[in-house]
Amino acid sequence: MRHHLRSRLQARKAFTLVEILIVVVLLGVIVAAAVPAISQYKAAQAQTVMINDGQRLGAAAQGYFAETLERAVTVKYNPATGAIGAPAAFRMQDGNRIAPDYVLPGNEIRITFDTKEAFTLKHPEGGSYTFSDKGDLSRSE
Repeated sequence: MRHHLRSRLQARKAFTLVEILIVVVLLGVIVAAAVPAISQYKAAQAQTVMINDGQRLGAAAQGYFAETLERAVTVKYNPATGAIGAPAAFRMQDGNRIAPDYVLPGNEIRITFDTKEAFTLKHPEGGSYTFSDKGDLSRSE
């Protein structure tokens, strides 16, 4: 009896087609559940980055306005790298760089002192956010 059981266990060396199909179906179900969650995570992450970038841009604009006594500033934006090209007095605390991939008309950000809708950041994955000249979030779409 023991010899017969051992030979049956040794004879089985591969998975059956049914076992493989069950594993494939289970993997498909897991992937189908994960894809929407990943998309939602990416959108939430893009929104968080946009809000942070808007606040940083507003803070830099306030510093620029205080130093130069100007009432508006237009900065160039490189969507491939996120680099901000600006007047010398426009300095962001941790480097003149924001996240890449924003969709902005003319790749420019114009911030006007003391306005309700100073500038808008748009991202294909995160929507659109409008900030005051101080970097306060005033509207999202």
